Amino acid sequence: MELVKKPVRSYRTIETREPEEMFEHSIIVPDIKPDVKTILLADAEAFVINVEKTGRMIEVSGEIQYRILYLADTPEPRIESINARYPWSFSLQKPKTEGDVGVFPRCRCQHTEVNIANGRKLVCRTVTSLICRFYEIKSDEIGREILGENVFLKTSPVNVISLKQNTNNVVKVSDILSLPSGSPAIKEILFSRVNLGNAEINYRDDDVFLEAKGTLFVLYRSDTMDESFESVVLEFPVRTSAGIDAAEDAIIFATNVLKDWELRIVEDDDGLNTRLSIAMEVEIDAQTVANEEQVFIEDAYCCDCQMNLNKSKINVITDERDFREDHVLTQRIRLDSLDDYLDEVLMVFANERNTASMINGDKLNIQGTIGANILYCTRQKQYQGFMSELPFTHSINLPDSGNWQVIQSGFTIEDVRFDIAGSDEIELSIKVKIRARACRIEELLCVDGINAVKDDNPRKAPIIVYFAQPNDTLWDVAKNYRVPISKLASDNGLEADAKLETGKRLFIMA
Repeated sequence: MELVKKPVRSYRTIETREPEEMFEHSIIVPDIKPDVKTILLADAEAFVINVEKTGRMIEVSGEIQYRILYLADTPEPRIESINARYPWSFSLQKPKTEGDVGVFPRCRCQHTEVNIANGRKLVCRTVTSLICRFYEIKSDEIGREILGENVFLKTSPVNVISLKQNTNNVVKVSDILSLPSGSPAIKEILFSRVNLGNAEINYRDDDVFLEAKGTLFVLYRSDTMDESFESVVLEFPVRTSAGIDAAEDAIIFATNVLKDWELRIVEDDDGLNTRLSIAMEVEIDAQTVANEEQVFIEDAYCCDCQMNLNKSKINVITDERDFREDHVLTQRIRLDSLDDYLDEVLMVFANERNTASMINGDKLNIQGTIGANILYCTRQKQYQGFMSELPFTHSINLPDSGNWQVIQSGFTIEDVRFDIAGSDEIELSIKVKIRARACRIEELLCVDGINAVKDDNPRKAPIIVYFAQPNDTLWDVAKNYRVPISKLASDNGLEADAKLETGKRLFIMA
């Protein structure tokens, strides 16, 4: 007698950790730059560069890039900028689990504060959050058949989400962007920021591509007599191979995170600086899964011997979904410290600060915070900056009841719009794409071993009369007297799935 098993691979998040640490850095103003009078905007962006696994520890390291706009201490008001990079690292302990453990890290700067120590030195303090999602790839052996003579099985089908492929790779993407028609040429880039939008998976033949929208915010000093300040928002497509196979009837889940990016000024055909070259590194974490119907052994017996089933509990993923919904955050922002009327908004951009998710009943609740940054000018040509944190909440309806677990969640900024709403107010509208991946987990008792014992006295009475007890089934009676259920049903003129009434008389013939 032999128990036949089939392995099922699963992919699931087992833990998400989000340690925080405040990093302090001193920035010395370059010699070619004038002294700092007032900080206008301070933007910090964190990138994960390297992950090293040593025994039970994981070391995650990266860089923080500061982009600072300031008002120079010169006779005429002049906007200047400073860019600087500094390293950081976190040490984490691996979670304990039976399967293979992987980690998908990303980092964000939740709060940045820049103080002027003196005209040539700035002190930057940034609260940095490292989001490490630990996932487990595990194979469970499912008992689905028992080979042997006179063995009868009671089985039930269960849909299982099975992992077919798991990849993690970094790709390089580049593009050449042109300024809008009529824009003056660039003399100096003062500030830039890239937002990578929601990623979609698309197919062409057997290739799988990841596609997203990139948005570049640029403030620059023009190459004109008055060196005017210009602000442009450039959108561009991002398309790259997902690095995963497109198996038939498979479902692909993919997550992207921007690891690093660089911007350079490029001349056009007339020798003018009206183009920008952008080069990005994007990390793609992708899985291919498939819906498979697995047969689980609920019960079994043998007519020739006593059979005992050893069972153990296993967790299987029976459903997995990718939820994507739009959320629009609108808010009227009052610009404080205004001694003059608002005249012009030079630049508005937004970035993700933090995200948290929680399942409550049949709802997946997501909370997030967006950092809004505004650079503006008054009628008296006074340049000022404004930074604000805007919280939002969003609920996603889960499709069915059950034990749902969040695999990952987050949002991307898709669009930023604004209108001047008064002498000191801005009406701000930020469209975000909320994305969450969740799976439903079911605990099952799975047969992982059998123990068969031959009867010492196999002789049985030729005919037994049995009266059905409450809750009896034909299976229970056939198993108890170890006769084929089909024979028991046939001998009593019943169907094999017939329900028994209490007191029903059954003839059990050996």
